Amino acid sequence: MPYYDLYCASCNKEFKVSATMADMSEKRIACPDCGAQNLKTMFKTAPAHIKGSKPECPNRNSSCAMGCPHTGQMYG
Repeated sequence: MPYYDLYCASCNKEFKVSATMADMSEKRIACPDCGAQNLKTMFKTAPAHIKGSKPECPNRNSSCAMGCPHTGQMYG
């Protein structure tokens, strides 16, 4: 079953639920807090890594000048 990120317009709560497509289309899902069925689907983007780009070390400093132990990247 797919996971859905939902928002309850009645109590302003965001939550994630695993449900079938039939459950979603027939509105069988209720808010876990208030029980309302006034739900909206939220679309969130997943982080992406672009092929060929090098990850940058968040702790890059002079000790990471020749190589970074955090990302495994070697700098020239």
